[in-house]
Amino acid sequence: MIIKYGSKQKYRYQHQLLNWILISIAIISIAWSTHKVRTWIHNSYCGPISYIMFTGKRHYTTDIDINQLIVKLRVLGAFITQDVNVIQKQIESLSWIQQVSVRKQWPDTLKIHIVEYVPLAYWNNFQTISTTGIIFRVPKEYRDDDKKTMPSLYGPEGSEKNVLANYYVFNEILKSVKFQVKSLHMDTRYSWQLILQDDIHLKLGRNNMIERLYYFIKIYPILIHKMNDNKKYIDYIDLRYRSGFSVRWG
Repeated sequence: MIIKYGSKQKYRYQHQLLNWILISIAIISIAWSTHKVRTWIHNSYCGPISYIMFTGKRHYTTDIDINQLIVKLRVLGAFITQDVNVIQKQIESLSWIQQVSVRKQWPDTLKIHIVEYVPLAYWNNFQTISTTGIIFRVPKEYRDDDKKTMPSLYGPEGSEKNVLANYYVFNEILKSVKFQVKSLHMDTRYSWQLILQDDIHLKLGRNNMIERLYYFIKIYPILIHKMNDNKKYIDYIDLRYRSGFSVRWG
């Protein structure tokens, strides 16, 4: 027996066939698109870090220093797997670094922001003290240059905050007569001595340092006049007396 399909059955068959073709095309398109997206993600995020960008005001830290430090770590890898904490901790180990942040910037850049301690003075000859009283060491190549431009502060271990505070006070007072502190020393007995920028040595003692410093400002014009008349220079001025002072001439 021969069965003939009617026009409706034939149309239904063609419609089903078309749907199957469209679904197949859609599946193939989705699969192809997924493959392309996965390839793009892999190339974009799994590629190596190619650039390092530095930000922040720096005096001691050069781009070359950090690049060499990272290379020595041998931790620079793919963008997506890079552990920025390892690099950050290594940079923070440099004593002159106050703060550092390391983050990844798509697609292949490492961004490093560095904040250094601001140096104010030499501390006990071998270290540096910051404007906020933090003790740190600077790279060797900068020490000689800093020593020419920065004052020197001295004090027992743990006294840096106290010495720094008095440095600010003394220096501010001396500005009125255009003097600057070249060196400030506090010994273990809390006795203070100053050396000014023209190498005048002031002995202030343990008590009433501010009053004695103002007294020096008062008597200095007299000492200058005598120094010029006698063609001598002042070796030191001892202000530790209750009334008066003594001068050693050179």
